[in-house]
Amino acid sequence: MIDEASTISAAQCRAARALLEWSQEQLAVNARVARPTIADFERSTRFPMRNNLLSMISAFEAAGIGFIAETDSDGAGVRFRHVELEYSKSLKVRGDDLVVAAKYRGVRIDIVVPAELLDDIDRTPVGTVETRRHSAQEHLHQLLVAAERHLQRTGAGGAEIVLTVGDFPDGTF
Repeated sequence: MIDEASTISAAQCRAARALLEWSQEQLAVNARVARPTIADFERSTRFPMRNNLLSMISAFEAAGIGFIAETDSDGAGVRFRHVELEYSKSLKVRGDDLVVAAKYRGVRIDIVVPAELLDDIDRTPVGTVETRRHSAQEHLHQLLVAAERHLQRTGAGGAEIVLTVGDFPDGTF
């Protein structure tokens, strides 16, 4: 996974789409950004706002893309990565929170998405269970990348993790 302080280049964006065989429109839908934002970025005419760029990176990472940062000896790149987090797209309700059933490195784990977190993502109070479920589905790629980052940082030491704002890259909210 790419470091929070890192970014991707226009060439890495084009290469990631090529690996996935995604059009700009498919990336736009998966990342929830406007297609012209992607087109301008890939032509190097405009750099996306931080939250749009993070959403694009998250969509790629959730689809199994890994970004290789530029080092002193090697250039930046893109590759398929080993996906350690498998998940169910159906969300369970637990009180006000939603739960994603998953496996991390083969171990069953529940990813708890608190209602307050969805409020922060949407920047508005989320009312009904159905509204929260819709919001979580729309932001699922960001939630899964945050969960994987959390698990990589802390390990899968329990049967569940509870996502917090701190699990997301700066600029997500």
